[in-house]
Amino acid sequence: MLALACGVAALSAQQPQAPQPITLVQLAELPRLIDPQLSPNGKSVAYMLATADWAAGRQVFHLWRQSVAGGAPVPLTPGTTGDAPGSTRWSPDSSSILFARAGQLMLLSVNGAASNEPRAVTKHATAVSSPSWSPDGATIYFLAADAVSAIERDRDRRKDDIYAFEENAKLRQLWSVSVSTGTERQLTSGDLSVASYRLSRDGRTIVLERAPSPLADDAHKGEIWLIDADGGHARQLTHNGVEEEQPELSPDGSQILFLSDTNEKFEPHYNLNLFVMPASGGTPKPLIPDFQYAVDQAAWAPDGASILAVVNMGVHSEVFQFDLASRRARPLTDGRHFIPPSWNVVASAGKMILQFDEPTRFGDAWTLPIPGHTPSTPATPVRVTGVYDTLATKYAMPRQEKVTWRGADGTPIEGLLFYPSGYIEGRRYPLAVQMHGGPAESDKFGAGPGLLLSYFPVLTGRGWFVFRPNYRGSTGYGNAFLRGILNGYFRQMPWDVISGVDTLIRQGLVDPDRMVLMGWSAGGHLTNKLVTMTTRFKAASAGASAANWMSMYSQSDSRDNRTLWFGGTPYQRNAPIIAYWNDSPMKDAANVKTPTLLFVGENDPRVPKEQSIEMVRALRANGVPTHLYIAPREAHQWAELRHQIFKANTEMSWFERYALGRTYVPEQTPNP
Repeated sequence: MLALACGVAALSAQQPQAPQPITLVQLAELPRLIDPQLSPNGKSVAYMLATADWAAGRQVFHLWRQSVAGGAPVPLTPGTTGDAPGSTRWSPDSSSILFARAGQLMLLSVNGAASNEPRAVTKHATAVSSPSWSPDGATIYFLAADAVSAIERDRDRRKDDIYAFEENAKLRQLWSVSVSTGTERQLTSGDLSVASYRLSRDGRTIVLERAPSPLADDAHKGEIWLIDADGGHARQLTHNGVEEEQPELSPDGSQILFLSDTNEKFEPHYNLNLFVMPASGGTPKPLIPDFQYAVDQAAWAPDGASILAVVNMGVHSEVFQFDLASRRARPLTDGRHFIPPSWNVVASAGKMILQFDEPTRFGDAWTLPIPGHTPSTPATPVRVTGVYDTLATKYAMPRQEKVTWRGADGTPIEGLLFYPSGYIEGRRYPLAVQMHGGPAESDKFGAGPGLLLSYFPVLTGRGWFVFRPNYRGSTGYGNAFLRGILNGYFRQMPWDVISGVDTLIRQGLVDPDRMVLMGWSAGGHLTNKLVTMTTRFKAASAGASAANWMSMYSQSDSRDNRTLWFGGTPYQRNAPIIAYWNDSPMKDAANVKTPTLLFVGENDPRVPKEQSIEMVRALRANGVPTHLYIAPREAHQWAELRHQIFKANTEMSWFERYALGRTYVPEQTPNP
């Protein structure tokens, strides 16, 4: 009997445990793969892996390498205090990896030993970013803000430090550094700030995006410039009132591509589209003027006959090939995924490197062959990393489905529905509506950015449906859909959400008496508006949200889009004050009955805390249960782990109290 009992116990121990609902702390501790880079020889992928550091209170990044042929991943910078994502670049000969640490560029040899001690390449006076190699590997280019002058340092030391508002931002310039000697050279100067740049394939020319300042509100004043690789012969190519993003020279140097949220007449507020212009100057033209989706990223194919791009198609994004001769585009991938902005084309390897953020894999790295001009067979993606191999077997990740419905005016709308763990058909469940920011964005399959702020797998693990509607103003659905918020910001947006919720109720999925509402940034603005319109939601939470569009216009660091939304500025003669006020949640704050939380970063420049203060004062004055929580040190997007978990704990306690009538026990964060 004893032997039988031991055998049964051993057998039970071997049975795989069923996936369990994930907790907030476990969600925070999930690794996140960032910025994969394929080596020029196509043999290895370098990437940053973010892990939770509870002593630091934030995610810490470390550099890893994975062979494309397989095998175990290799940590390249273990035991350090952390590196910076976004600057990982292979040397042209694939022998070294460039990355950033403490604001400077470091170089690590990957020949021989699995890990070596990196050496500093730059010792710049300010933090550096956006590095790239010259084709011969002798030079590295980078961007850096102008240094503080000796006079400014002395004034700071003496506390004689009064500053002029929005007049003390330091311009960013393009620099180069010799890899062998460390000698740095400034390549741009003057009263313009470099937003981005790309080196030509032959290393002789650089295309720049330059604006009057690094301020967000000056981005649309940026123009495209060309300079020689040594900084000489600078010439401006464009003269318009729109922002040109990601400019790149064609392989033969004859044309330039860029992205811009405009149409062929250079009118603002359209989906990002792909433009091409002669490198000698001339009028840029959209490659496909009526392209129905939004182009997120683009790069020239090696033969220069086509352009490869990542395209936002609403609830998913795909890689496309744009043919220059026929001016037609075709998708190269098709799936339930989001492609993050780390995608790039590695011509020497004949491949693209990208991430697929999927429902059960939150961003492993894949390669995709670069197709020829007339490919005979579809390209097949190949997964390289296995960071998320055990995610779905260890944790109960929710089923994700695309849902469609019609807005109040009959316009087709779509969004995503995340199912509760253990879902039983025919049973109604509570619903949490989550609304994305932007609003020029869209929610897509996978985890997306801000996973801990949305914590949807925790909500579904606790028995909630999570609904993410891509309401009017979202990208990826054509220009008419995007521009549906002009001349009436909230004219259709709230009804798009409400009609989607009604669809779920009619389908027998959602309990109409147990619904809550939450959103961040534009989603927070919409939350504030919806609670003034309806009492159907039992509780709400608005993060980084606007209450009063008139005061918001002056307080925010970004105003161009709002000028378009409301038909002018609040300051101009015959200002459209009525339009600003009619769409302000503050106007109808007396209607609010829904218990509403507010969250904001203390240093948020985009939607400053004063907006949340206006809203909470209005709610308190009218006897609505409310709290406003302000996170020290945080900007528009929160970064500190304990702040994010505090928000989630507080929201879930609020939601479960008012919608479910039960007490929630907050999770405790680990003590370092």
